[in-house]
Amino acid sequence: MLLSTFLGTLASFPLVREKFRGKGFLNTFIVSPMIIPVIVVAVAIYSLFSKTGLVGSKVGLVLGHSLLAIPFVVITMSAALKGFDVTLEKAAMSLGANHLQTFFKITFPLIRPGVIAGALFAFIISFDEIVLSMFICGISAKTLPVKMWEGVRMEINPVIAAVSTMLICLSVILLSLVEYLRGRAERIRGSS
Repeated sequence: MLLSTFLGTLASFPLVREKFRGKGFLNTFIVSPMIIPVIVVAVAIYSLFSKTGLVGSKVGLVLGHSLLAIPFVVITMSAALKGFDVTLEKAAMSLGANHLQTFFKITFPLIRPGVIAGALFAFIISFDEIVLSMFICGISAKTLPVKMWEGVRMEINPVIAAVSTMLICLSVILLSLVEYLRGRAERIRGSS
Protein backbone atom coordinates (compact mmCIF):
# COMPACT_ATOMS: atom_id res chain seq x y z
CA MET A 1 0.00 0.00 0.00
CA LEU A 2 2.72 2.47 0.97
CA LEU A 3 4.88 1.78 -2.07
CA SER A 4 2.00 1.96 -4.55
CA THR A 5 0.63 5.12 -2.91
CA PHE A 6 4.03 6.82 -3.12
CA LEU A 7 4.72 5.75 -6.71
CA GLY A 8 1.16 6.38 -7.90
CA THR A 9 1.10 9.86 -6.38
CA LEU A 10 4.50 10.63 -7.85
CA ALA A 11 3.39 9.44 -11.30
CA SER A 12 0.11 11.35 -11.25
CA PHE A 13 1.73 14.80 -10.88
CA PRO A 14 3.37 14.88 -14.33
CA LEU A 15 0.42 13.05 -15.90
CA VAL A 16 -1.95 15.79 -14.77
CA ARG A 17 0.21 18.91 -14.79
CA GLU A 18 2.77 18.48 -17.55
CA LYS A 19 2.48 18.37 -21.32
CA PHE A 20 4.94 16.07 -23.02
CA ARG A 21 5.19 13.72 -25.97
CA GLY A 22 3.95 10.22 -25.15
CA LYS A 23 1.82 11.29 -22.21
CA GLY A 24 -1.16 9.27 -23.44
CA PHE A 25 1.00 6.19 -23.96
CA LEU A 26 2.54 6.54 -20.49
CA ASN A 27 -0.88 6.92 -18.91
CA THR A 28 -2.14 3.83 -20.75
CA PHE A 29 0.97 1.89 -19.74
CA ILE A 30 0.54 2.79 -16.06
CA VAL A 31 -3.17 1.91 -16.06
CA SER A 32 -2.73 -1.29 -18.12
CA PRO A 33 -2.50 -3.69 -15.13
CA MET A 34 -6.03 -2.59 -14.31
CA ILE A 35 -7.27 -3.44 -17.82
CA ILE A 36 -5.35 -6.65 -18.55
CA PRO A 37 -6.75 -9.79 -16.87
CA VAL A 38 -5.01 -10.53 -13.59
CA ILE A 39 -4.02 -14.03 -14.68
CA VAL A 40 -2.06 -12.59 -17.63
CA VAL A 41 -0.33 -10.06 -15.36
CA ALA A 42 0.42 -12.81 -12.83
CA VAL A 43 2.01 -15.07 -15.44
CA ALA A 44 4.12 -12.18 -16.77
CA ILE A 45 5.24 -11.17 -13.27
CA TYR A 46 5.97 -14.79 -12.38
CA SER A 47 8.10 -15.14 -15.50
CA LEU A 48 10.06 -11.99 -14.68
CA PHE A 49 10.40 -12.74 -10.97
CA SER A 50 11.51 -16.34 -11.56
CA LYS A 51 14.51 -15.00 -13.52
CA THR A 52 15.40 -12.53 -10.75
CA GLY A 53 14.82 -14.88 -7.82
CA LEU A 54 11.88 -12.93 -6.37
CA VAL A 55 9.34 -15.77 -6.52
CA GLY A 56 8.57 -16.89 -2.99
CA SER A 57 9.98 -13.76 -1.39
CA LYS A 58 8.17 -11.04 0.49
CA VAL A 59 9.87 -8.41 -1.68
CA GLY A 60 8.45 -10.07 -4.79
CA LEU A 61 5.00 -10.17 -3.22
CA VAL A 62 5.15 -6.47 -2.32
CA LEU A 63 6.38 -5.50 -5.80
CA GLY A 64 3.72 -7.61 -7.52
CA HIS A 65 0.90 -6.22 -5.40
CA SER A 66 2.21 -2.68 -5.89
CA LEU A 67 2.14 -3.16 -9.64
CA LEU A 68 -1.55 -4.08 -9.46
CA ALA A 69 -2.45 -1.25 -7.07
CA ILE A 70 -0.59 1.66 -8.72
CA PRO A 71 -3.26 2.23 -11.43
CA PHE A 72 -5.95 2.75 -8.78
CA VAL A 73 -3.76 5.27 -6.96
CA VAL A 74 -2.95 7.09 -10.21
CA ILE A 75 -6.62 7.39 -11.14
CA THR A 76 -7.61 8.59 -7.66
CA MET A 77 -4.73 11.07 -7.44
CA SER A 78 -5.28 12.34 -10.98
CA ALA A 79 -8.86 13.18 -10.05
CA ALA A 80 -7.67 14.94 -6.89
CA LEU A 81 -5.02 16.91 -8.78
CA LYS A 82 -7.38 17.97 -11.57
CA GLY A 83 -9.55 19.69 -8.97
CA PHE A 84 -6.55 21.41 -7.38
CA ASP A 85 -6.08 25.16 -7.91
CA VAL A 86 -2.44 25.67 -8.96
CA THR A 87 -2.66 29.41 -8.25
CA LEU A 88 -2.48 28.58 -4.53
CA GLU A 89 1.00 27.14 -5.08
CA LYS A 90 2.03 30.14 -7.16
CA ALA A 91 0.80 32.49 -4.44
CA ALA A 92 2.78 30.62 -1.77
CA MET A 93 5.94 30.78 -3.88
CA SER A 94 5.45 34.46 -4.62
CA LEU A 95 5.31 35.03 -0.85
CA GLY A 96 8.73 33.38 -0.39
CA ALA A 97 8.00 29.68 0.13
CA ASN A 98 10.27 27.20 -1.63
CA HIS A 99 8.99 24.11 -3.48
CA LEU A 100 9.23 21.82 -0.45
CA GLN A 101 7.43 24.26 1.87
CA THR A 102 4.77 24.84 -0.75
CA PHE A 103 4.19 21.13 -1.14
CA PHE A 104 3.91 20.35 2.58
CA LYS A 105 1.97 23.47 3.63
CA ILE A 106 -0.29 24.03 0.61
CA THR A 107 -0.41 21.13 -1.84
CA PHE A 108 -0.37 18.10 0.44
CA PRO A 109 -3.07 19.27 2.88
CA LEU A 110 -5.42 19.91 -0.04
CA ILE A 111 -4.74 16.61 -1.82
CA ARG A 112 -4.52 14.55 1.41
CA PRO A 113 -8.05 13.10 1.00
CA GLY A 114 -7.07 11.88 -2.48
CA VAL A 115 -3.84 10.37 -1.15
CA ILE A 116 -5.72 8.59 1.64
CA ALA A 117 -8.41 7.36 -0.77
CA GLY A 118 -5.70 6.09 -3.14
CA ALA A 119 -3.96 4.34 -0.25
CA LEU A 120 -7.22 2.70 0.79
CA PHE A 121 -7.86 1.50 -2.75
CA ALA A 122 -4.30 0.16 -2.92
CA PHE A 123 -4.82 -1.65 0.38
CA ILE A 124 -8.12 -3.17 -0.74
CA ILE A 125 -6.70 -4.30 -4.09
CA SER A 126 -3.62 -5.80 -2.45
CA PHE A 127 -5.58 -7.38 0.38
CA ASP A 128 -8.06 -9.01 -1.98
CA GLU A 129 -5.56 -10.29 -4.56
CA ILE A 130 -5.33 -14.07 -4.67
CA VAL A 131 -4.31 -14.92 -8.25
CA LEU A 132 -1.02 -13.02 -8.22
CA SER A 133 -0.36 -14.13 -4.65
CA MET A 134 -0.73 -17.79 -5.62
CA PHE A 135 1.82 -17.33 -8.40
CA ILE A 136 4.33 -15.31 -6.39
CA CYS A 137 3.93 -16.74 -2.87
CA GLY A 138 6.20 -19.49 -1.77
CA ILE A 139 6.17 -21.28 1.52
CA SER A 140 7.51 -18.32 3.47
CA ALA A 141 5.13 -15.58 2.29
CA LYS A 142 1.42 -16.40 2.27
CA THR A 143 -1.33 -13.83 2.34
CA LEU A 144 -4.65 -14.22 4.15
CA PRO A 145 -6.63 -14.75 0.90
CA VAL A 146 -4.24 -17.56 -0.10
CA LYS A 147 -4.61 -19.17 3.34
CA MET A 148 -8.40 -18.88 3.05
CA TRP A 149 -8.33 -20.40 -0.45
CA GLU A 150 -6.29 -23.32 0.84
CA GLY A 151 -8.66 -23.68 3.80
CA VAL A 152 -11.71 -23.81 1.56
CA ARG A 153 -10.09 -26.33 -0.79
CA MET A 154 -8.71 -28.64 1.90
CA GLU A 155 -11.33 -28.57 4.66
CA ILE A 156 -14.57 -27.03 5.80
CA ASN A 157 -13.69 -24.85 8.75
CA PRO A 158 -15.85 -22.31 10.64
CA VAL A 159 -12.81 -20.07 10.98
CA ILE A 160 -13.07 -19.31 7.25
CA ALA A 161 -16.66 -18.10 7.70
CA ALA A 162 -15.65 -15.91 10.64
CA VAL A 163 -12.70 -14.40 8.76
CA SER A 164 -14.92 -13.83 5.71
CA THR A 165 -17.44 -11.95 7.84
CA MET A 166 -14.67 -9.80 9.30
CA LEU A 167 -13.34 -9.07 5.82
CA ILE A 168 -16.77 -8.02 4.58
CA CYS A 169 -17.12 -5.67 7.56
CA LEU A 170 -13.63 -4.28 6.94
CA SER A 171 -14.47 -3.68 3.28
CA VAL A 172 -17.69 -1.85 4.18
CA ILE A 173 -15.82 0.32 6.70
CA LEU A 174 -13.03 1.13 4.22
CA LEU A 175 -15.45 1.97 1.41
CA SER A 176 -17.44 4.18 3.80
CA LEU A 177 -14.21 5.94 4.71
CA VAL A 178 -13.40 6.46 1.03
CA GLU A 179 -16.85 7.95 0.46
CA TYR A 180 -16.42 10.23 3.49
CA LEU A 181 -13.02 11.40 2.20
CA ARG A 182 -14.48 12.01 -1.27
CA GLY A 183 -17.22 14.17 0.22
CA ARG A 184 -14.71 16.01 2.38
CA ALA A 185 -12.50 16.69 -0.64
CA GLU A 186 -15.52 18.08 -2.50
CA ARG A 187 -16.30 20.38 0.44
CA ILE A 188 -12.67 21.56 0.65
CA ARG A 189 -12.55 22.23 -3.10
CA GLY A 190 -15.87 24.05 -2.90
CA SER A 191 -14.68 26.31 -0.09
CA SER A 192 -11.37 27.18 -1.73
